[in-house]
Amino acid sequence: MVHVLVACQVLLATVFVVSAYSKLRSRAALRSFAATLGSLPGPIRFPAALATAIVEVVAAAGLVVLPRAGLAAGGVLLVAFSTWIAVSLRGGRREPCRCFGASVTPLGPVHLVRNGLLLLVVGLGAAAAFTGGPVTVAGLALAVPAGLVGAVLLIAFDDLADLFLPVSGGA
Repeated sequence: MVHVLVACQVLLATVFVVSAYSKLRSRAALRSFAATLGSLPGPIRFPAALATAIVEVVAAAGLVVLPRAGLAAGGVLLVAFSTWIAVSLRGGRREPCRCFGASVTPLGPVHLVRNGLLLLVVGLGAAAAFTGGPVTVAGLALAVPAGLVGAVLLIAFDDLADLFLPVSGGA
């Protein structure tokens, strides 16, 4: 089970680092993300966007240094994101998802599904964190790439979902 924990750590840390990087790569990118926080008062959008990216970095670092604490932080962050998305959808707001950069895809149920899958990874990692076992090179050779592949699939989840979901409002 220790290798399952490693795969979960790699997956979640990669997702949080890529998400934070997409917001912090430039002032324009951070402003673009802040603009999607439309239900917040204008003066606090930019600080809230910056705080979000910083918390993502802290969660990623926690996953590496203190796995149980990192899993807890990641879980809280994902619940907060999911709540924000659900409240936005319920209020009829469909801001573009800037989770991983300059996407124009509006928030939708697919984002809740992605966060649900990430929360499943958090749960799996938490279960694995309370088991022991020896770390093996072969196990790491499988766990690390598995975590990276999972991260790539979840980062590209919007695009993958677009391939399989019917197009609404077609011509």
